[in-house]
Amino acid sequence: MAIFSVYNAPFVGVTDNFSLFMLFGGLYFLVATQLIEDPTRIRNWFLLGLLAGLMTLSRSDGLLWLALTFLFVLWRLPRFSSRILHSAFFVSLGFLLIMAPWYARNLSVYGSLMAPGGSRALWLANYDQTFVYPPTVPTKESFLALGWDHIIADRMWALSNNLQSGFAAHGGIILFPFIIAGIIYYRKDERVRLAGIAWLILFFVMTFAFPFAGARGAFFHAGAALQPMWWALAPLGLEEILLSLRKRGIGNDQNRPIFRSALVMVAIMLTVYVVYLRIFTLGWGEGEDANYPVVEQFLLDNGMKDTDIVIVRNAPGYYLATGRSAISIPYGGEEPILAAANQFDAGYLVLEPAGVLAPIQDLFQNPEGHDKFIYLGELDGTQIYKLEIE
Repeated sequence: MAIFSVYNAPFVGVTDNFSLFMLFGGLYFLVATQLIEDPTRIRNWFLLGLLAGLMTLSRSDGLLWLALTFLFVLWRLPRFSSRILHSAFFVSLGFLLIMAPWYARNLSVYGSLMAPGGSRALWLANYDQTFVYPPTVPTKESFLALGWDHIIADRMWALSNNLQSGFAAHGGIILFPFIIAGIIYYRKDERVRLAGIAWLILFFVMTFAFPFAGARGAFFHAGAALQPMWWALAPLGLEEILLSLRKRGIGNDQNRPIFRSALVMVAIMLTVYVVYLRIFTLGWGEGEDANYPVVEQFLLDNGMKDTDIVIVRNAPGYYLATGRSAISIPYGGEEPILAAANQFDAGYLVLEPAGVLAPIQDLFQNPEGHDKFIYLGELDGTQIYKLEIE
């Protein structure tokens, strides 16, 4: 199940944190197994704190696993027991051993333990505001000014997308009914309960607190930590279904290997199809950024220096393709673009059709006649400007 992981398969081999989260999640439940047997093992509480720290260092939403671990402490130990504080201390110690250097870095850069942008994401009006400039624009007041109809509609959209992600990505499509069966049959197992609570917390946070990030991939990413549990439950669920049918006189023991093999074979075929679709049919990593080297040569021909910085839709992609420093196009219109250009000393704007959001439609449709946007030309639909910055 882990090797042929259907929707997860294209992602586990790329420079992302899917594999890390799956590894840490699997280790988390292995350690939790020992704590279920003996909750007084301080070393294991310390290990859970370490794993929660590693998950937080991998993804900001990994912090939820620290909260889950504290909940697990209260769950496993008698109430009002001195062991609760003792265990919670070692969880915190393990967590801080990993995260303290990063928090010290944040204090030196931002003056706070956490980067300030995280809490502002609560007040986004749409996904594109993730790149808003200045970053102080989204506020509680601007969020409430949207109106409750708009706010609720956004969360219903996220709810629909996250349910689909739960079925296709976390559930592996064909594995989904067997995972559900495994959860039902093993619902009294505390590891299964812990995984269920973790999934529900993630689902709630990524649907109602951070709907835009959640629906655009964060819920899928964050759920990777639970995949080892689902992969373990899928064959167990199949076994329990077959056993239940056998008790009702349906099927026989000779059919069980056939169904087991069929489940694996279907998972393999779906995985091959999804990987082919993602990489070859959809052209993952190709197409939209393929003209960046041509754009770079055009800019060089128009007098750009080696130290100049470019504003572009996909800044990391531009750097990989050309070796030139770049920043992403900020959301908000022409003024934020110029403000960002002044702050980061960026002298050129590369405007692709895919990166033209509503606030800069006028610039794209009427490239001439803008005082501080000097139109240099167009390459296959991509418009290039020199910026007049202070």
